[in-house]
Amino acid sequence: MKKCILPVILLALLSGCGKVSDASGIESRINIVSGTVEGTTRSRTTSETEAMTDGHTTGSTTSKAAGEKVSGTTTTKSKKSSVQAATRASGGNSGGSRGTTRHVPTAQRTTTTAAQPTTSQTPTIDPKDYSSITFELNSSSNEIDVSREGMSGSIQVLKDVDLTEIRNTIANDPSKTINDFIVRQNDFDFDGYPDLFIIEKQDDLNKTGKYYRYDPTKGIYAAWSELNGLGFEIVPNAAENSLTIYNKKDTLNYEAKTFEWNEHDLLVLRRYVNQYNDGELIETVLYDENGIESSRETKDSQGNPVGGETEEQPTEE
Repeated sequence: MKKCILPVILLALLSGCGKVSDASGIESRINIVSGTVEGTTRSRTTSETEAMTDGHTTGSTTSKAAGEKVSGTTTTKSKKSSVQAATRASGGNSGGSRGTTRHVPTAQRTTTTAAQPTTSQTPTIDPKDYSSITFELNSSSNEIDVSREGMSGSIQVLKDVDLTEIRNTIANDPSKTINDFIVRQNDFDFDGYPDLFIIEKQDDLNKTGKYYRYDPTKGIYAAWSELNGLGFEIVPNAAENSLTIYNKKDTLNYEAKTFEWNEHDLLVLRRYVNQYNDGELIETVLYDENGIESSRETKDSQGNPVGGETEEQPTEE
């Protein structure tokens, strides 16, 4: 009877105990993931994932023990509005920080370049440079257009030229241009810049026309009233600083007047020559710096003085 009591007591003690101990006395660890799972694990990793599809977010939680496959639970939640897909990553028992990584769409970078203001610049010219100036006969008016190479339009218009004979000559001879009637190599005021003489009329003996002085400060031509008053073609003499005009009567008889610029830039008559009587007699009159007659004499073609009473002298014009 006593032999049966001892096993019964031991069985009662075992069935009434709420703990299970292993041989070492260490309690088993208990992990619970959507339920209860008993076992011994060395480490645990938990990951949570949310995914959005058409207004619903699906989440899943999975726990794994090293070397074991553990059951999990999937939960579906309904959301009213669409949100961006997000992935959450949780660290294990090591105490790492818990964070959220979201996918942010990359916006296309736009670079705006401010429009630069457009500036219109007038071509820079050297007014002393007369080499690029050109002339053209205006077909619709009684004018001559003056232009510069590299510049659009005319820089000036010469309006006071009589173009009647010039137009008639060009119409009858297409090889002629306005440049055939412009003499531009003579410097009439000896300032180093060639001036203009435009031939309006010419015959076998004389040429008449208009004079223009080149203005090196403006780069244009100015009508020259003093020279235009002389009428005939002028021959400059730089060595004497003088200007001479010839009025030819024929091949043997002519008048010549020579002028000089005084200190006030005015023309002063300094000599008058009249060759007449078919070139046999030559009268010469000299003037001082103020234009006052200082001497007069008449010679024959050999240079011999001739008495004034023997020959009738033509009237000086």
